[in-house]
Formats: sequence, structure tokens, C-alpha cells
Amino acid sequence: MFRSVIGDTAMNGGVHYWEIHADSRTENELKIGVTTRREFNINSAFCDYEHGFGYYGLGQLRHNSNASGPQFGKKFKKEGVLGIFLDMNRGELSFSLNGENMGVAFKSDALKSGPIYAAVSLLHCAGFVLVNGIPAPEIFIK
Repeated sequence: MFRSVIGDTAMNGGVHYWEIHADSRTENELKIGVTTRREFNINSAFCDYEHGFGYYGLGQLRHNSNASGPQFGKKFKKEGVLGIFLDMNRGELSFSLNGENMGVAFKSDALKSGPIYAAVSLLHCAGFVLVNGIPAPEIFIK
């Protein structure tokens, strides 16, 4: 069963960047992204719902589904740094892995206005370090 951790600070406009640093304790892949709601069953993955947009560490995307999604990027589990870039001006959510831009994962009007919250879903034993307050790398700047 996935369990979700939701940021406590809303993003209401502009561009935002943060990173997830992998942890060797992680037994299963994480789901990482954003949600437009904080109130839902956190004993599930945030991206199982219409309000969640997530990259699944199996190399897939999830939005309003707990079972399937399109292939995207590379696999991410126990090693590496996943960059998350939210451009609310364009309504785009993009990801990078170890400094390599994997591209725009989601484009939606729902990503243009807040509140939007950073979100991570963990399955069983998992850990990560979230780093924020850092500038977006050049790979995301258009």
C-alpha cells in the first residue's frame, strides 16, 4: 500500500524546482510530483486521483490511475537525483534524472493556478531527502 507525504507550503504561481535524492533504504519505487489537493486518503498514492500528477520510478507517469500510465523517462529507485520543475506560467510539470532533462511529463490548465503542493508516495520501506530552495538548472529554462 502506498502512503503519501504532501508538502505544507502551497505554490501559487511562477516556476518552482526541487529535488529528491534517492536513499538506499528504498525497497520499491516512489511516485513523485504534485497535487492540487491536500485533503484525500494519504494511505494511497496522490496520483491515483484526478488532482495528482506523478512520475512513477518504474519509468511511467500516473494521473488519475493506480494501475497504468504511459512510459516516461528512466527508472529511479535507490540511486540518483530526481529534479522536479513546475512551470505554472505554462502549466507544465517536467522531470530530470541526474541532471538529464527527461522532458515535460504533464501539460494541464490544472497546473497553472494554485494551490499546488509537492507530493511523494512511498511503498513499504522507503526513504528520500527532499531539497528545495535551489534555483532551477538551465536544462529547464526556456
